[in-house]
Amino acid sequence: MKAKYLIISLAIMMINIIPLFAQLSKTFYIEKAGTLKSYFTEEEAMNVTHLTLTGKINAIDFRHLRDEFPKLEVLDISHADIRMYTGKSSTYPDKVYVYPLNCIPAYAFCRVENGTEYGKESLRKIILSEKTRNIEEAAFKECNNLKICQIRRKTPPNLHADALADSITAVFIPAGSRDGYKVKKRWENFAFIEGDPVELTLEVGTLTTLEDAILQSGNQPGTINFLTIEGKLDENDFKLIRNYIHNLVSLDISQTTATVIPEFTFAQKRYLLTVVLPHKLETIEQRAFSGCNRLSGTILLPETLSSIEYGAFSGCDNLKKIIATGNQLTVVGEHIFGEENSRLIYQK
Repeated sequence: MKAKYLIISLAIMMINIIPLFAQLSKTFYIEKAGTLKSYFTEEEAMNVTHLTLTGKINAIDFRHLRDEFPKLEVLDISHADIRMYTGKSSTYPDKVYVYPLNCIPAYAFCRVENGTEYGKESLRKIILSEKTRNIEEAAFKECNNLKICQIRRKTPPNLHADALADSITAVFIPAGSRDGYKVKKRWENFAFIEGDPVELTLEVGTLTTLEDAILQSGNQPGTINFLTIEGKLDENDFKLIRNYIHNLVSLDISQTTATVIPEFTFAQKRYLLTVVLPHKLETIEQRAFSGCNRLSGTILLPETLSSIEYGAFSGCDNLKKIIATGNQLTVVGEHIFGEENSRLIYQK
């Protein structure tokens, strides 16, 4: 019996340890711009996931970050000086280019191969300095997983063409600066949230509630931006989401027990960009996502879904399509997208 409990204990320990090995964090002071590569072994560069840089960097260093750090997820350069550089061996494709002082370089995280642009898929969060003057052309183009751009600057930097996608990335800015960002050219359509992003992964047991899990994490519902929930999710939990989690940017409830998205649960959630639905979902009730005008991309409906009620996605003008898989969807209400249902695609 003791051996049995020892095996279980070791298994639990391994579950807790594995995420630590999966994340490799490094912090470096770069004394001379253009020398970032010399601070890393090849193995470190291949495996680092979270990186904080201080000191001096330039476009050469950005090229190395883009091309030689395949697992880089979080980059904090909020206390790094970006130095001016002129040359060809940097981020801009095959051209001598002038990279200005304190600007995120053109094509910083988007490489071009044979005329095709490839964004850095691993990158999901970047923190920029209060000195940032420009985010140059195509700096984060095709960075399809860049959910967070945090800018320490109170006045908005200049945003150049194709530099950042408002349908993918939420922008976190200093308190009191939202109005200035909203009126700045090319920033108008972004989701701006003042303060630091809050990301939570919570497991809700059968005898607990979502509220309990949030409070135990030391957070308040109104501060949460990125939320993953596993386990039980019932009507009362959805009410909490509807009434108190106002600044929600991204939600993953795929691993919950929920079979119904109640009516109006996500209505008018103005920051919501992405949602992943429960694997066992059966019904999306009326106007569940109505007015989520920043909800974008494609939503994949689970095979178990049988009903979408009236106006479920009305006002979701940036949502390209929802894809119904399997053959269970038999009830489709009127005007699920507003005036038409043409963005509902059936895929067997």
